[in-house]
Amino acid sequence: MYAVPGVAAGLALMLYAAAMLCLLNGLDVTLTLPGIAGIILSIGMAVDANVIIFTRIREEIAAGRNVREAIRTGFNKARTAILDGNITTLIAAAVLYIKGSGTIKGFAITLALGIVLSMITALLITRFIVSMLYGLGFRDQKYYGKQKDRSPISFVSKAKIFYIISAVVIIA
Repeated sequence: MYAVPGVAAGLALMLYAAAMLCLLNGLDVTLTLPGIAGIILSIGMAVDANVIIFTRIREEIAAGRNVREAIRTGFNKARTAILDGNITTLIAAAVLYIKGSGTIKGFAITLALGIVLSMITALLITRFIVSMLYGLGFRDQKYYGKQKDRSPISFVSKAKIFYIISAVVIIA
């Protein structure tokens, strides 16, 4: 669905993972299961930030903007949603660190580190990579997720068929 932005997100997420491992090693963090869960949750938030950005870019292209303008506007419009979600999660991590015990503090630390890194990679690194790829000549709208015409499926009109299939599966 997203050719150039998908490549940019993949590269940014690899840099995210490398930076996260360096930070954990540099801060001498002992990983426990809750700490690993914090890392996994922050990776999910990093992926989500990229999806929000690329959906905004695709919406701008569908609205008739050229690719350069769609990239600029897409990142600007996505910034508030990304910051809102990540700052809320950082507040939750701070509360968990203040009120939590040992393993909960480990979860809070890895979550907070991951969230800060995900904001940096999504808002700065991914933007840089997308702009760089645009500058290298990937300027066609099809590379940025131009929306395709869809023919909707009328599920409601076929409700009896789906009820029968569901009943057969349940009985089996």
